[in-house]
Amino acid sequence: MPKKIVIIGAGIGGLSAGCYARMNGFEAEIFESHTRAGGLCTSWKRGNYTFDGCIHWLTGSSPADSFHDLWQELGAIGKQTIYNHELFQAYRDADGREFRISSNVDELEKHMLDLTPQDEGSIRRLCRLVRKFTHFDFPQTKAYELFSLFDTMKMIWKFIPFMKEYNFCNNTTVGEFAGSFKDPLIREVLPRIFGGPEISLLSLVITLALMNKKDGGYPLGGSLEFAKNIEKRFLDLGGIIHYRKKVEKIMTSQGKATGILIKDGGEIMADYIVSASDLQSTLGKLLEGKYRSPVHEELLEKVPVFPTSIQVSFGVKMDLSGGHDAITFSRKMPEPFIIGNEQHQWLVELNYAHDPNMAPKGSTVLICFLQMKDNTFWENLYADRKAYKEEKRKILETVTDQFEKIYPGFRDNIEESDVATPMTYVRYTGNRKGAYMSWLLVGKNAQKYQVIPKRVPGLENLWLAGMWVMAPGGLPTGAKTGHDVIQMICRKERIRFRTDKV
Repeated sequence: MPKKIVIIGAGIGGLSAGCYARMNGFEAEIFESHTRAGGLCTSWKRGNYTFDGCIHWLTGSSPADSFHDLWQELGAIGKQTIYNHELFQAYRDADGREFRISSNVDELEKHMLDLTPQDEGSIRRLCRLVRKFTHFDFPQTKAYELFSLFDTMKMIWKFIPFMKEYNFCNNTTVGEFAGSFKDPLIREVLPRIFGGPEISLLSLVITLALMNKKDGGYPLGGSLEFAKNIEKRFLDLGGIIHYRKKVEKIMTSQGKATGILIKDGGEIMADYIVSASDLQSTLGKLLEGKYRSPVHEELLEKVPVFPTSIQVSFGVKMDLSGGHDAITFSRKMPEPFIIGNEQHQWLVELNYAHDPNMAPKGSTVLICFLQMKDNTFWENLYADRKAYKEEKRKILETVTDQFEKIYPGFRDNIEESDVATPMTYVRYTGNRKGAYMSWLLVGKNAQKYQVIPKRVPGLENLWLAGMWVMAPGGLPTGAKTGHDVIQMICRKERIRFRTDKV
């Protein structure tokens, strides 16, 4: 009789674990508190418009990348067409001067040299790094925890050509590298590209390298369709998903996880539990704080997470398909504006005119995405629902005013709108601090937490999946950790780990 794996959470990590469990002959049931799968990988309808809340670019969108195999095994892309933007990002300062970050490194280099020839040295160095890491690709077929000496030596051998550049990028922050430029626009903008000045240069370089090899495309149809593809794959494999089933507790006995307790009082017994939910909730609530995990505790107490965000979405009866083909277009507004308790001057726009699935013909979905530093403000405000709703109204009005300055007539053509705050993400997914990515690892921490434990000390048969056990988070880490925990369970059961592609 096949052994049973119960999975907590139907985000990408949980769905991935479920798919690989079924591929390897386990019974698999997912318990999800919400009404649909995907977790943070989601979109939502407002009238005739679809507002996307997740994928801006997708690592592994190209068949040339090893990560593409995981998406194929999960049936993730399905029939969705991959769209590759001409520009990764574009920035325009208040004087109209533009810095265009092309997805093609040769075009990026030419543009930067034209924009600021006095920074030739730093420009050449950045583009050399991007070209170098365009060839940086490691197979994703094996969990790092299962590496043999041969696997490790093979990995080191493949890594040697990148060692010098890797060490430089990993030990240099984007802020430090930006300081090598004389041009004020580039000095200001580079730290904004990928989360802030404290981010390692490696994150920026690898992202630009993904774009350069067309491995950071966007699946037309958006995030929810992407998640539904994996959900369908799991169901087609014979898995079972229980929606509106909130897990209250992971049951244990004699140092082993034995099952879960559902909110309505039902007990579900299992041979293995995979928790693909928020790490803090798993350790604190579901395990009632009974099992200490020093590494996880250190992460939760001492390591910062990526900034949370506010997303303001509009469905407008305007054709805004002209202009830059950039994933994000940021404009420095003439005057600062206030969002919540924080001052902003850069208006970050995502224009979905390239995706015909998002809006009726002749109309456009336009999204403003703003990173926020202070989640405590939103936690406190949320306690007063009237004040919270009023703040959302003010945000909508403020962002509408900013877009009206860019697109005259914008206000009168709004047909649908929506404001998602950090507390929206907390309510929807239970994620700590409403984070859409996980740990902000720089310098020595990047090495220290390169492999985050997927087990809880002293407790057998419980495994952890999802972005909190693989920095920096995002959809690929969900897929990879789901794959890896099932591979480790197979090793424990002495079963040959199997995969198959759709």
